[in-house]
Amino acid sequence: MKNLLTIPFLTLTILASMTSCTEVKEVNPEADEPTEQAKPSSEEPKEDEGNEEEKKEEDNQSENFGTILNVVTPTGYEAQMDQQYGSNKFQKYDVYVPILNSEDSEEKSVSVVLVHGGGWSLLDKSFLSEVVEEFKKQKLNVTIFNINHRLAGIDGTTFPDIMQDFDLFFAHHQGLKASLNLRDEVVMWGYSSGGHLCLTYSYKNPDKDIRAVAAVAAPTDLTRKTIHDEIIDDKNRNLTELLIGQDFDSNPQAYRNASPIYAVNSNCPQTILFYGAQDDLVEKEQGSSLHSRLKSNGVFSEYNVLPGATHQMKGQMNKIVNMTAVFLEKL
Repeated sequence: MKNLLTIPFLTLTILASMTSCTEVKEVNPEADEPTEQAKPSSEEPKEDEGNEEEKKEEDNQSENFGTILNVVTPTGYEAQMDQQYGSNKFQKYDVYVPILNSEDSEEKSVSVVLVHGGGWSLLDKSFLSEVVEEFKKQKLNVTIFNINHRLAGIDGTTFPDIMQDFDLFFAHHQGLKASLNLRDEVVMWGYSSGGHLCLTYSYKNPDKDIRAVAAVAAPTDLTRKTIHDEIIDDKNRNLTELLIGQDFDSNPQAYRNASPIYAVNSNCPQTILFYGAQDDLVEKEQGSSLHSRLKSNGVFSEYNVLPGATHQMKGQMNKIVNMTAVFLEKL
């Protein structure tokens, strides 16, 4: 049986198969408490009495994130479009810098990095224009980066190349900290394939100061048949195979290496996940499995299933960004 799922700018043909499902609780996004949480570790950082710089760094790390995000209120944002972080034409980003009152102008902001969806091989940062506007409405102390990456299948681009793009972006981002008055902390936020990339990169790169990651309708285990064999676009291309560069049977380890669920460890950033109860492209069990593994490793995590929502998340982005902001303010 074939089901057609239409995404803005993209039509994907889903080869639906019957799979066994674990119980997943649906959440009311307006409720005060998330469906499930893994509590953050209460272990206090150790102090090195002989090194004041390390003490200062530890104090910064233990500072309440909600306080950081609300220490000042932007009056608006200055947009800088189509900035380049690498030499390839796809290595571009837009940045939205908070405008502060003169008395707050020295306050540093947290970076929020957005990554678009499109089956790893299509679309660009303009796909998340609505999300940019929703983050602006939050009036948080953040600088918003909306980034492109090289697309799978173009000029031989595969998963490692896209991870290299993220490396390039973060190296470039490091050089912007003084001019844009940025704090070290970063939040990554991605939709669909972009969520997969955010999860994978943040879990495998603990040195990048990624404080939290949010993923919407994201594949987390590429070794599942519903992901590696059944995400097909309107040109009859297997998009997961396009990302990896080989079919699953030829190199299952490559699919495992590109799956965030197999990169989970106790040092992973705190994570919030969103899935549609009616998503026929990325089943919500992709989220519940990751959430369970994060919990078992002591990582603070929230897993949310939105009633009635499909993979498109049509009409849901305001709610999702609001819930993301509430999650971040609790850290």
